[in-house]
Amino acid sequence: MLHSLRRAIVGTGSGVLTLVGAVLIGFGIPLFWIYVAGSLYGKPGAVTGPVAVFIGAGILVSYWGLLLLASWVRGRMLKRVEDKPRRDSWNRSMRDTQYRPGVGDSDPVERLFVVTAIVSIIGFAVWFALFAGAPVPTN
Repeated sequence: MLHSLRRAIVGTGSGVLTLVGAVLIGFGIPLFWIYVAGSLYGKPGAVTGPVAVFIGAGILVSYWGLLLLASWVRGRMLKRVEDKPRRDSWNRSMRDTQYRPGVGDSDPVERLFVVTAIVSIIGFAVWFALFAGAPVPTN
């Protein structure tokens, strides 16, 4: 009973932290660069080309740095957990042990980025369908 309760609490906490991290990565980084560009540009109105390039470059560089950091963390975690290096599914031969999805556990970094992609896609779809407005003027 106590073991299952502890496992449920740890699983729920891990899920909540993953979801919060996904929202921060998926929405926090773009909103941060929009805020920085808005404070530097200082004029209300439509976004001009150079401002859009600045925002896009900032977002891309931030995601690139985050992926480098996450791959370093993941490499340290996997090295500590496993004795032998884990082979990726694309790097297996047909004679190798058969790949069975769902058998091996995913690590927290992998889960974080998968959930980030899912949350970002759903958030964009909701924004595009409900809040974006008409792309062409209706005058």
